[in-house]
Amino acid sequence: MSVKLSLFSNNFPDFFVIDQNGLVDIAKIVTDVDRGNATFEWTGRLQIGEQGQLLRAVAPTGFCLRMATFDEFRIHSKFFEGITDPDVAAEVRLDSTFTLERAVIDPNHISFRSVRFPDRFIRHRDFQLFAEQVNSPEELQSACFRIESPLADE
Repeated sequence: MSVKLSLFSNNFPDFFVIDQNGLVDIAKIVTDVDRGNATFEWTGRLQIGEQGQLLRAVAPTGFCLRMATFDEFRIHSKFFEGITDPDVAAEVRLDSTFTLERAVIDPNHISFRSVRFPDRFIRHRDFQLFAEQVNSPEELQSACFRIESPLADE
């Protein structure tokens, strides 16, 4: 079961997670294109402890949010539907699979823990998304996201 959603930053409530031409950031939503770029599909059940991927829900589809280990664990969107090499496909799947957890700083909301690197969470730093360790209150806050209804219909 999957669910369409949008995510906004707990400490910057006007800033949504958005795929901006292959790099994933948090930003204010200004245009209809932004609404589409900030709409994702969570492939798991929307329950704490469930694993899944965040996929683009609006065209162009076939992209997942992936930790780019080659780019200091920056979150990129990666086209994955056409990958034919099984080793590459497995690596992309592993780098894009997260566990939904209750956010430490605000247990009413969520954090995404990497399955491949369980000491890393998706968090924003300088309005860019990375998969990093979180320890300080500021880091915990930046790894806390609120689920919102999808900003785009398709």
